[in-house]
Amino acid sequence: MLRYDRLAVPRFTPLDKQWQQLMALCENESKFRNEGAHPRLLKLIVSDIENLASDMGFSPRRIASRDFRAQRERDRIVGIIED
Repeated sequence: MLRYDRLAVPRFTPLDKQWQQLMALCENESKFRNEGAHPRLLKLIVSDIENLASDMGFSPRRIASRDFRAQRERDRIVGIIED
């Protein structure tokens, strides 16, 4: 019988989830800026990036430059690099 509690299933921490969300938002921001379309949606995405990055502890300088960096261990985000 296969026991699921012993399988090496990666569990995402809240920081992992926030990081994935932040990277997806940045990707969408880049896409919409390049297309020059959907200015209202772009404005919402920019606001979401600023709020999420701030909640995660990034400095205003990193947020403005979109220079987000994280400390990793294996496949997990264990911390962010503030400055």
